[in-house]
Amino acid sequence: MTDETGKKMNIDRFITLRPYLYHLTDRDNLPLILEYGKLLSTKKIIELSGNAAYVHINTARRSTHKKIVIGDRVFSIRDQKPISEKNLVKCLTDGWDCARFYDHLNDRVFMWSKPEYLNNHYKTYEHEGPIILRFNTDSILAANPHVKFCRLNSGATRSSSHHNGAPPPRGIDTFQPAETFDFLPSQVKEVTFENECILTGDIYVSDSPYGIYHILDA
Repeated sequence: MTDETGKKMNIDRFITLRPYLYHLTDRDNLPLILEYGKLLSTKKIIELSGNAAYVHINTARRSTHKKIVIGDRVFSIRDQKPISEKNLVKCLTDGWDCARFYDHLNDRVFMWSKPEYLNNHYKTYEHEGPIILRFNTDSILAANPHVKFCRLNSGATRSSSHHNGAPPPRGIDTFQPAETFDFLPSQVKEVTFENECILTGDIYVSDSPYGIYHILDA
């Protein structure tokens, strides 16, 4: 299905289809998130730390969670265990190596377009007691015109029979603005933002994707 312009992707249709966006984070990150009024990419968090010792994190796979100290605060960023470098090298395009792809991922804030997609990610970390933040899609997209969409879980390199056993391709075109995203709104898995995502509208929090969501006080 396409709209009257011939495009598959339509923002209004996406907002109707996916009225909420979801983000998983360490519960200890919440005070800083609310203080900044933003979700920050790994690269932005490292930049704010002012500590060059963290810079290598941007271009390497994280096998464990990392703690980034910003002044007297600590921000936790998640591991990248779902990425298999053996598989990653099979699917990179545009002449990229693994380091370039990690840098590309770490420059983004990630949200899931529906709880079903979030749930597998959540199950990996359920034992750690993370929190799920839920946002109104229309408010987030209005405040963040630099949004880009992705049709796959960019941080999990599962083999695919459609690509001769390799994962789906990844490279410069993995994340696309609505104007060039050549898939339907229903095919969006990740909603991403370079550098940061400004938080506007109500913010809801839950202990699980399908749990009870409580609105946070402003």
